[in-house]
Amino acid sequence: MSLPDYLICLNCETPCYDYDWKDDLVTEIQCPLCGNDEIDQFLTPDEFDALIADS
Repeated sequence: MSLPDYLICLNCETPCYDYDWKDDLVTEIQCPLCGNDEIDQFLTPDEFDALIADS
């Protein structure tokens, strides 16, 4: 997987542009709006779109 332009916070659906990425994984991120820093609570835009489509 290539480096995405941003990740989406699942708590508030805010795009987050500032994060650390290594070996195709997020290693550190914090949502600027809600402060969420749980790595498993962020998705790439494609993953987010797939999640919404399945709803």
